Amino acid sequence: MKKRFFLIPGMALLLMALAPQPQNPLLGIWELQMEGASTGLLKQFNADGTTINIGLGDEGFGISLEGTYELRPSGRYVEKTIRSSFGEQNGTQKLVQYRLAGDSLLHLSYKVEGKSFTEEYKKLKLIGGQ
Repeated sequence: MKKRFFLIPGMALLLMALAPQPQNPLLGIWELQMEGASTGLLKQFNADGTTINIGLGDEGFGISLEGTYELRPSGRYVEKTIRSSFGEQNGTQKLVQYRLAGDSLLHLSYKVEGKSFTEEYKKLKLIGGQ
């Protein structure tokens, strides 16, 4: 009887560990689009739950946001800003609604201090052989 008591929970834990984990649709590097054109402003979502916003320019690049994100149900995630080029946003968090159009367009909407923002990103693809 005791063997079965320990065997059943052990099997359940093993099955949960082996079950396929849901895919994170945000993973990768996305480029902000304005009127359908590239901007050089990138948003990267990493598998470890970190995110970073990078701006590319002629002289190099700048980091405008470093933070974390946590996926929520119904196409939402919470973004926590650790460091931002907008100092007042350091240590803040926002709920972001996202919607994917196919596998290459990402629409984001969120509020900061009661003001609504929307953004559209195009997913960047890794160049073959790199």
